[in-house]
Amino acid sequence: MLSILYEWITAIIAILVPGWMGIAIISRLNILQEKTLQVSIGSILGISVFGTILYYLAHIVPIYARVLWPMIGLFLFIAIFSHFWKKNHKHATTLDKTALFIFMLALILFSIIGSKLLIQRTDGLYTGIINAYGDIGWHAALITQLAQTKTLPLQDPIFAGTNLTYPFLSNAMSSAIMIMGSSLSASVDVPAIILLPIIIVLLYHFGKTYGASRGAGILVMLLFLFGGATFGWTRIVADISQSNTSLVQFFTHLPNRDYSGVGGDTQGYDFLNPVTSLLLPQRAMLFGLPIVLAVLILLSPTIIKKKYSAIIAGLLSGMLPLFHAHACIALAAGITALIITNPNKKYWLQFFIPAFVLGIPELLFYTHGSAGSGSFFRFEPGWMKGDINFFVFWAQNTGIIIPLSILALFIKKCPKPVRALAIAGLFLFCISNLFLFAPWAWDNFKILVFWYLFALPIVAWVCVRMWQSHAKHLIRPLIIIILFVQIFSGALDIWKLSLPTATTWQEWDAKAIIFAQYIQQFVPVQDPVATASVHNSPVVLAGRLLYLGYPAHVWSHGVLPWTREAGVKAFYSGASQTINNETPKFIVVGPQEVSSFPTLVIQPSWIKTVQYGPYILFRQ
Repeated sequence: MLSILYEWITAIIAILVPGWMGIAIISRLNILQEKTLQVSIGSILGISVFGTILYYLAHIVPIYARVLWPMIGLFLFIAIFSHFWKKNHKHATTLDKTALFIFMLALILFSIIGSKLLIQRTDGLYTGIINAYGDIGWHAALITQLAQTKTLPLQDPIFAGTNLTYPFLSNAMSSAIMIMGSSLSASVDVPAIILLPIIIVLLYHFGKTYGASRGAGILVMLLFLFGGATFGWTRIVADISQSNTSLVQFFTHLPNRDYSGVGGDTQGYDFLNPVTSLLLPQRAMLFGLPIVLAVLILLSPTIIKKKYSAIIAGLLSGMLPLFHAHACIALAAGITALIITNPNKKYWLQFFIPAFVLGIPELLFYTHGSAGSGSFFRFEPGWMKGDINFFVFWAQNTGIIIPLSILALFIKKCPKPVRALAIAGLFLFCISNLFLFAPWAWDNFKILVFWYLFALPIVAWVCVRMWQSHAKHLIRPLIIIILFVQIFSGALDIWKLSLPTATTWQEWDAKAIIFAQYIQQFVPVQDPVATASVHNSPVVLAGRLLYLGYPAHVWSHGVLPWTREAGVKAFYSGASQTINNETPKFIVVGPQEVSSFPTLVIQPSWIKTVQYGPYILFRQ
């Protein structure tokens, strides 16, 4: 019990101390007067700086705990010094009580949901987020490999021998947390628990800033948090009719169905809830989205005039590429729109100098990758609509968002910045419906979600104006009904995750976890290990390289794994002594290998090194 407490406290310190430093800097520079905005943007700044320093530091020295703890101490010193160093004058601050209330509710909600990302039990590690079931293995591979090697650059942990092409700083943060003495589960869960409430507050302030009212901020926050396939909730009618329980029993034991859709949904509900499909399972988005929100708030027409605002926005933008690559495309569109509406050279020079100084070296990381030629970008009109009519597809997925955001562009009183963002979002929508930017078509959602984000302020602005109109007795009930329809699918899925009765799925059993510790003892860090091509091999927990992990993950990163997949199969079946002409030094045979290769042959040259339960490590 004490060890678990230590692991969680360590993880919390590793996130909160850099965040506190960022808050102290933002407060000291007097960029923002509202306290929750200071805390939110300051936290993102400090955490991003910590991750970026970690990236460059790991290229120079191994990042042992004796390096990381003094680094945390330095961040703490800067925070304390910034807070208590004598100031010439005090800056007036305000507190948005609505934002504070939203933060407290979000903290409660995501303390429940975020802790289900990776659950540590006596019989193994589980996840309560089905969309994270496959992704957790990939993230764990990155986290544990860096935690073991402690240096950069990294090989692709699930495709040994190739350079890593992936925005990995979110996982590098978790690696640092593990190196400092925490566990894998705490290193995954704590960042989500802390960052998700910050994101919700930033969504509120983003809507409030561009939608020009508190009501717009609330609407943007609700529409994003509970967004998803608009009419996916209609499927609950059939589920209720087929249930033999009361409504209370039904809604406290919801079926294992994503009402906001899944990638490749048979009914065409492909615009998933951003929280359940991106922020929780796709760890890069957990850092990328708040950076984008913070930058856009800092560059808004009123705040950009504040001294240092554009510089801080530039620093955040420059740190974005290695946190979230897709967000860079979206942010570029948003910034272009803001430049057109506010072409003040002084502000934008202050922005672009730090953005380019930090960002260009990070973008060079992707030029050394191993993505297959032409695997990412291709012409594919209609995204994932399949045989469904284009307009029907988007109506059932996004409801009134598209028509309302377009019609609002023609309202003369619509503020220029909110109109510009909506146009930038429309550009993202168009290119995402014409081209695919990744091998897996659904990955375009990582760009489409930013169209949705950019469209929400103008939608919220229109709704607030309608709410305040003379015909409010007719308009207000209509707005409430439309809002309910828009968010009910996502609300169902979020509610389901918060339930104590929600299903969990085992990633690794207890024997696999102990076997991973044996692998660490017997297998050198840089030696690849032959395993079944699955996402959750025990080798992942050991921080060792796999010849081939889950092929779909490798393919989704732009690398073609099929030849090696055939080589692994031939090796385990005894048809070959090598994997594509390379002789593995270490081979794992466990339940996954037995299941994956029915004709598995243990070759005479394989020497048993260690066995724990059904898991065996061979050497040859």
